[in-house]
Amino acid sequence: MTPAEPDQNAACSAAVVGNVLKYSQRAGGEGHVDLTDIVGVLPRPGHRSEYLVLFLDKGQGHGDDICPRLAKLCIHTLVEGLSPFLTEIPSYLQQGEPVQVVISTQSGTGIAKTVYQHAVQPFLTYLAISHQVHETQSAQTILELSQSQFLERACAGIPQTIILLSGDGGLIDIVDVFYRTHRKMHVSPHIALVPCGTGNAMASSIGLRAGPASSLTGLLWGKSVPMPVFAAKLSPGSQLVVDEGRNRSPIDADSDAPHRTMYGAVVASWGLHAALVADSDTVDYRKFGSERFKMAAKELLYPSDGTNSHRFQGKLTLTTKDSQTDDLYEKPMEDNEHMYVLATLVPRLEKEFMISPESEPLGGQMRLLRFGPLPAEEAMRLMTLAYQEGQHVREETVTYVEVERVRIDFFEDQERWRRICIDGKIVAVEKGGWMELHKEPRQLLNVIKP
Repeated sequence: MTPAEPDQNAACSAAVVGNVLKYSQRAGGEGHVDLTDIVGVLPRPGHRSEYLVLFLDKGQGHGDDICPRLAKLCIHTLVEGLSPFLTEIPSYLQQGEPVQVVISTQSGTGIAKTVYQHAVQPFLTYLAISHQVHETQSAQTILELSQSQFLERACAGIPQTIILLSGDGGLIDIVDVFYRTHRKMHVSPHIALVPCGTGNAMASSIGLRAGPASSLTGLLWGKSVPMPVFAAKLSPGSQLVVDEGRNRSPIDADSDAPHRTMYGAVVASWGLHAALVADSDTVDYRKFGSERFKMAAKELLYPSDGTNSHRFQGKLTLTTKDSQTDDLYEKPMEDNEHMYVLATLVPRLEKEFMISPESEPLGGQMRLLRFGPLPAEEAMRLMTLAYQEGQHVREETVTYVEVERVRIDFFEDQERWRRICIDGKIVAVEKGGWMELHKEPRQLLNVIKP
């Protein structure tokens, strides 16, 4: 927008010329807004025939590498050319209860609070949407909020919308609380994602790939859709790896079941992917953003001690469904040596990293991708192809199939090679242990899809 910043409360005269909205103010001064920067146009509350134009202010002095600021322009009438942007406040933002805003201060490179101040807060304020803000104080804050507030409201039948400024970890904390409970829920929360993490797999998969500000368009124009989830059953000695790998924490500490259970919405992996996520989960690595994964992968493929990359030992058993009869077939893979084993519900693990090109966002299919031991150069080539719209799945060395269940029986002696990744959380499986994945039939949470 240039050159004059509008008086945001005074109505302007406006006209669309080409791909630009030009405006002029009574007090003098003119400016323009690129149509591509418009988030939406809504009737102005309390002002008959006037409209609010919400737009991202990328003009000189207002742009930001992290997130452009949201601004508003009041116009007298809906001028020709703005009709495609006309919308109303969606029902999930006006349910009679304050919208819950969660700011994960430590996600990714720490941009969440800035994104809130530049984009989310003005969005809610301009539209007069009541909201309550929660800033995380520790890695447990979202778990605690989910347990004490979000779950309680769902069980009491109180509608709620949660705007989550975080990475995938914040979403998975909510998933964990909701799917572990045995209580009956009467209404599912609506979750709006504002990607502020490192990978942002779920946000990238549903179409929020243009940075945090793109979430405003999704929030205004989106549709609330049930979010598929998978369950991971684990042998009873499995433990969470915490504190950058230094300590272990129990899973299902109060459970007497013969196995442990975790829930996820994005990915479960073993081998190269799990190892690089685990190895890169340190403060020193995280400051590099998503580049940390490539850095850790290089060390795993080209160990600095000069040894060859590891061959992961274990039995992989796949259960698939006959598309004609719905009959299930269970079959172990012949090869017990692996390099990369990954099951996912989403197409993307990062903005440009398409791990499963045939996966439909929020479609509920679980797909497995696997390849065996390969020379480091060939493994790197396959991973590079994933950044080219998922071309790696066409390679003969790659197994890529839709599955109903996946079981891994681990044959490794060293714990380092028995680490698995479930939506960014690292689990160490005990010697002789196992993991079994299946699609979770319950649908307890909704995600707002653009």
